[in-house]
Amino acid sequence: MRLTTLLPFLFSLLAGAIAGPSAHAADPHKLWEIVSEQCVPNMRATSSPLPCAAVDLERGFVVLKDIVGPAQYLLMPTRRLPGIESPELLEADAPNYWGYAWQQRFRVGQALGRPLADEQLGLEVNSAAARSQLHLHIHIDCMRRDVAESLAAHRGDPLRRWMPWQFEGHRYWVMRLPGDALQSDDPFKLAAARDAFAASAMAAQSLLLTGARLEDGSIGFFLVNMPVNVDLQERGSAEVLMDHDCRW
Repeated sequence: MRLTTLLPFLFSLLAGAIAGPSAHAADPHKLWEIVSEQCVPNMRATSSPLPCAAVDLERGFVVLKDIVGPAQYLLMPTRRLPGIESPELLEADAPNYWGYAWQQRFRVGQALGRPLADEQLGLEVNSAAARSQLHLHIHIDCMRRDVAESLAAHRGDPLRRWMPWQFEGHRYWVMRLPGDALQSDDPFKLAAARDAFAASAMAAQSLLLTGARLEDGSIGFFLVNMPVNVDLQERGSAEVLMDHDCRW
């Protein structure tokens, strides 16, 4: 997210996570500082992840509570990766951070004090044009109910095939995935393979993954891709599809 445009969520996160409401939020490296200078060193020295909620040194990620909304979390790598455009994410042996983040979805219901169905939950990464921070972070939070209802029309789509989806006047692509997809499929790599140019334009994409009740009754996923479209003033922020107030 840019500093002067939509969705100032991370500004509040950083100010609250570090020192209360302050100017620290304007620092685009602040998330990396939280990871590298606080959470990881604290875990190594004291076995405490604070100020993070969790630190997994073996698999290389941390989970940080976002102060925006009652239940939003961020999953971030312990290695320095600027964002969705980082070429390391497309390497054959790259960690599947989406899989790790989906395993952490329980924290949302835990924070709310009530269980949530998979289709009520989502993960999201913004494009380079729609973020303020220069460290990869996957949002973990509730989905908008109307988004889930609209995506339900794609329950019978062919598996692993990008299909067009129009919502609130915006153009998206959606892919239906089976319930075990995150064991073998990495959403970053699926987005990079969408067309001949996608891999070289990852910075201009935003991705969202949400649980889905598929046509045959099984549980799977919808992967949503929102490419940047300057003509339509679409900055690549699929985060607008999430509900940080968790009003389900």
